[in-house]
Amino acid sequence: MVRIYSLKAFVFGAALILFNGLCFAQDLANGKAIYLEVCASCHGQYGEVSNEVIPNILGQYPGYLLTQMAAFLSDDPKQSRQGVAGNLKRSILSEILVEDIQDIVAWLDTVEYTIVGASKAEADARGELAANGWWLANFAGCGNCHGDDFQGLRVRNPGTGELDPEVGAPFTPKLVGLKHDYLVRQLKAYENGNRAGGLSAMKHIMAPLFQTPRMMQAIGVYAEDVHIVPVPKTTAGAEQ
Repeated sequence: MVRIYSLKAFVFGAALILFNGLCFAQDLANGKAIYLEVCASCHGQYGEVSNEVIPNILGQYPGYLLTQMAAFLSDDPKQSRQGVAGNLKRSILSEILVEDIQDIVAWLDTVEYTIVGASKAEADARGELAANGWWLANFAGCGNCHGDDFQGLRVRNPGTGELDPEVGAPFTPKLVGLKHDYLVRQLKAYENGNRAGGLSAMKHIMAPLFQTPRMMQAIGVYAEDVHIVPVPKTTAGAEQ
């Protein structure tokens, strides 16, 4: 039985979370239970699984996760996600209540994590290709939207020029923890139309990387050794 109310209700619910605070009125214990039942077999106990097919979702902005789920459920070709992955996610999400999806995303946001291998010093230690990959990821277009060290866009203090870690871009994905082959698959999906929505200029922004294989190789060497590791703890409302 299809249990989700409607896409409009889903998007409205996403807006409520974003504007009223992530965990406001969300049932974290319910979110954890449903996540473990429905999502963990593919995405891992805390969303940390990452390979060429499955993306890491641990640490992603709640707004981004909600918009992606809405895209999987959408019938609008300008927003929907196509292909095998799109059809699979649509079939899974269509069986989950809107409130349960919101609870899942709220619970994921309570899982603390640490990032290994993303910094310039760590990339430099892995050799020239990884060091070049770090530079490309931060200064060759990616970092302008996806943030320093793939950790999501942060706003720089106009006085000091330093990043403000408290300000993020809720609809821009963090790339930290995503593997090289997965990233390439998604970029190709933008090119062939299987991944719609988001920034329509993505394929044009990233075109130079496809034209210069060594640049893609450098980013891949850098990205492959960047890991996001969950740090489970007990939180109000749910034990991780």
